[in-house]
Formats: sequence, structure tokens, C-alpha cells
Amino acid sequence: MCDRKIDDMSTDEILEFLVRTQRDKIEKILKAQKDSVKEKMGPQKEKIEDALKAGTSLFFNPEIQRHFVKAGMEFLAGMEELIRNIPMPDFMKETMHKASESKDIIVKDIANEKDAEKKQKTEDSKMKKIDVE
Repeated sequence: MCDRKIDDMSTDEILEFLVRTQRDKIEKILKAQKDSVKEKMGPQKEKIEDALKAGTSLFFNPEIQRHFVKAGMEFLAGMEELIRNIPMPDFMKETMHKASESKDIIVKDIANEKDAEKKQKTEDSKMKKIDVE
């Protein structure tokens, strides 16, 4: 046992004393609490998992994604119109026009490259005649 009074001990010393003398009881109390938490969390855990699954499935719903994509495209189209209609000096309008022309050229080039790649793939996939002697 301990010769000192609890009033003379620090918190750490009190805890050490209790652990030394009451270890079995403390372990039983902690195990009971752990089991109690597990029992309470069982149904709650399932509810939380179900809610998370329902929430994430919303973002993967194709219909909802379509709406967000449409909204994004509409927003971008609105911003483009806004920029076109902002009062600005002529040199800025010319620069924007040139940028728009460059964008159109790049889009056409990319489309042509994709067409060429598709054409090459179809030519490569055709059977070739092999002469066997």
C-alpha cells in the first residue's frame, strides 16, 4: 500500500496507485465501456454508411451530372457574351477577335489530327496480303 495521503499526491501518482491496486476493476470498466460503445455504434455505423452511400451516389447519377454540365456550359457561354459586350478599346476587341480565330484554327487542327489518327487505325487494322512461298 501507500503510506501517503491522497491529498499529498499528484494526479499522476494517484493514477499510478489506482492502476497498481485496482487494475482488474479498471480493465473490466474499460472493457464494458468498449463493448457498450460497439453495441451503440453498430446501428449508427450502418446508418452513417447508408447516408454516405446515398450522398455519394447523387454525384454519380448521370441525370444530375448532365444538369451540372449544362449549367457549367451555360455559365461559360454567359461569361463569353459578357466579355464580348463589355465596353473596351478597339485594340482589345481586335486582340479578342484574333484569339477567337486562333482558337477556331486550333480546334480544326485537333479535329483533323483525330480524323487522321482514326483513318490510320482503320488502315492498320485491315488485313494485309502476305505472300507465302
